Amino acid sequence: MKKRFLVMIMTMVMGLSMVACGKSKDDDFYNTTSDCGVDLDCDDDGEVDDGLASENPREDTSVSSEVYEINVSLMDDAEEVFKTLTDNWGDPYIEDSGDYKIATFDTLKVTYSEVDGKKELIEFDVYSDCYKTNKGITIASTQDDIRAAYGEPLCEYDDGDEHYMNYFYKDGFSIYFTTSSKAGDAVTMYQIVKGRG
Repeated sequence: MKKRFLVMIMTMVMGLSMVACGKSKDDDFYNTTSDCGVDLDCDDDGEVDDGLASENPREDTSVSSEVYEINVSLMDDAEEVFKTLTDNWGDPYIEDSGDYKIATFDTLKVTYSEVDGKKELIEFDVYSDCYKTNKGITIASTQDDIRAAYGEPLCEYDDGDEHYMNYFYKDGFSIYFTTSSKAGDAVTMYQIVKGRG
């Protein structure tokens, strides 16, 4: 299990490295569509940011719901997370993508890998205001709310009607907030991901 997960992570890092090495400052994608190149030099000061520091990775990778008495983290045991969510929502709808699976519990998607029957959590995708991050951000929170809770994002960019605010942590996880001008620049979904996505 750990070997397969390690190989998957190494493959992703190598792929991202190849993309980063092939990127030039004249590349229109990196200069106009997104300030988020793989090197995380989002402020174009020539210095590579290595990520934020988390005081409590378990809490910072959690989603909670006061309505459903749920508090789960990507750092928790996957079986316990699935038990908690199944107790509240019933059996999830499962999509199998080969290397990973996506379990949908109503408005929360849980991406995970499974080797020899053991689950490894990878990502939470949240689409409902019944969940919030440990810092109180939820669907319909504003960009100002996000900045007040998390500070300035390491990467921030627009793509059509959507605005992205990305926070990368040295501790091995990332948080991505998507806001939309169609929703008054409020959060329409957010992701908490092990690794840098």
